[in-house]
Amino acid sequence: MTDLFSAETLITSFVSALSLMAVWIPFYRGLKLATRARAATRRVPKSQLEAARQGAGGEVDSFSVLMTRVLHKSLAESQGHPSEFVLDATRQYVQNEYESNYARLISMYANLLPPIGFIGTTTGMLILFFSMHASAESLELGALALALTSSIFALIGFAVLEAIKIRLYGRLLVCLDDAAMLGRGAAAARPVQRRRTPAPAAG
Repeated sequence: MTDLFSAETLITSFVSALSLMAVWIPFYRGLKLATRARAATRRVPKSQLEAARQGAGGEVDSFSVLMTRVLHKSLAESQGHPSEFVLDATRQYVQNEYESNYARLISMYANLLPPIGFIGTTTGMLILFFSMHASAESLELGALALALTSSIFALIGFAVLEAIKIRLYGRLLVCLDDAAMLGRGAAAARPVQRRRTPAPAAG
């Protein structure tokens, strides 16, 4: 009885570790990408944003710095266009950069987890039906472990990645608001250029 219990425990532990490893690979990649996104959506001091707006060099390590630089360049080159239009276009550009570099990839890794859990569940149920037919109790326990642990691990990983993605999007909005506030101040101080009316033709 002790040997049988030890065999069942060993099979259950092995199958649970196997399902956890299958879920861990996309979950780890999603977490690694989320860590980079968290660093890119950090808030920076106003002095650093002012330095970025004035054209100071350095790497773009935050989306607030990126938006500040792009907005300053856009305002300088868009004479005659409304500043709010330039601000909205710049904000949309930075959001698209975040989506393509971070948010979509995190969603792809998160969306891989439920199918992996479903595959583990269906595989475990098939093994369970076979073990019931063959009257193998240790195999039944391993099949149940595979069916249950794969679903649980996959759903937990999916929920964690989605929650992190929501949190990161909130951090991005705060960064963009900081840059937008600085950009509105620069736009208000920008001199307004009046359009020259053509002189009437003589005669």
